[in-house]
Amino acid sequence: MKLNSRFTHVLIVGVLAMGVAGSAISKTTIRASSWHPPKHPGVTGGYEPFMDYVTKTSKGEIDFKFWAGGALLGAKDTLPGIENGIADIGVLALTYFPAEFPYFQLISNLAMLSSNPPAVAAAVTEFVMLDCEPCRKEFTDKGLVFTSSYSTTPYTLISKVPLNSPEDLKGKKYRSAGTVWDRWTADIGGTSVNVSAAEMFEALDRGGVDVAVFSPSALQSYSLWDVAKYDIMLPLGTYAAMSLFTMNQGFWSDLTTEQRKILLDGSAVGAMGVTFGYMKSDDTALANAKEHGVEIVKPSESIVKQKNEFVERDLKQVSSIAKDRLKIDDADKWITQYRSLLVKWEGLVDKSQGDQAALVKAMQDEIYAKVDPATYGM
Repeated sequence: MKLNSRFTHVLIVGVLAMGVAGSAISKTTIRASSWHPPKHPGVTGGYEPFMDYVTKTSKGEIDFKFWAGGALLGAKDTLPGIENGIADIGVLALTYFPAEFPYFQLISNLAMLSSNPPAVAAAVTEFVMLDCEPCRKEFTDKGLVFTSSYSTTPYTLISKVPLNSPEDLKGKKYRSAGTVWDRWTADIGGTSVNVSAAEMFEALDRGGVDVAVFSPSALQSYSLWDVAKYDIMLPLGTYAAMSLFTMNQGFWSDLTTEQRKILLDGSAVGAMGVTFGYMKSDDTALANAKEHGVEIVKPSESIVKQKNEFVERDLKQVSSIAKDRLKIDDADKWITQYRSLLVKWEGLVDKSQGDQAALVKAMQDEIYAKVDPATYGM
């Protein structure tokens, strides 16, 4: 291994009597950064089990210095921070950087194709790592290495008023996450309001929005159950334009092939850990919603039909957006490939009966075993 300022090496040298023979054991300390709060699934389900897996599997050869909650790098600082080696590994929300990652804007625009979080997390990871060379090039051109995505749970309609029909949806102001959700809002006759998740409570409370488009966990994590009365469980897709363990390429190249293999397999542990963490957060919030005065509402057939028809129509729009705005001329090819991976992974989720450990193993077998750690990301 090359000595590099990105590593802290502790050399234990045994000097034998009567000679200069000795042995050296090198320990690598990796600097990892997440802007997620310490109790967020991105940390408790993602970075913590990832670091634990890597440390144990490497038998202590690799350990970590970890900063959570943006203590080292904030959400928008992480890209330049990893590029410049401030951190060796960090998490990127790729829709924050549309010019730098156009292929991930395409992925974000396909968010409503599935509301199966483990399948989406695995499909995006396989799509990038095994199929979409231009996706990987977006990273390597910046001195970065992609290793995994993750998925939130499906967005729903957290509302102050009941929404039971297409007519009810019209004229409302929706807190939107942008891209496809903005287009859906326009399609139903609503108005998009792009505020951050942290601003949802105030927006709902003061009438800046009528509906927050977000996963049910926000009822608890953002206290939306103090201002909302309904959560209409219309599945509006998941957010998965993420790079969970983004590696600095210089750091990556200084690792041994075996160390890279450990980090790749560990990425499956973290990717599923975050995703299942979101699912557990939803379950907790939904279980406690009633005592906070929130009614959990099954969506009517009419608004489900309206949403499904929009998704199919929107695929043509996605293709045009990719060509005109993102300069991706062969978007239809990538859309077809991504849809086939969603089908594959939805089948594997069903086969696993939703078992987290089985899906970690499936990602390791179906994705990471097919990656050559000696050459990947180089």
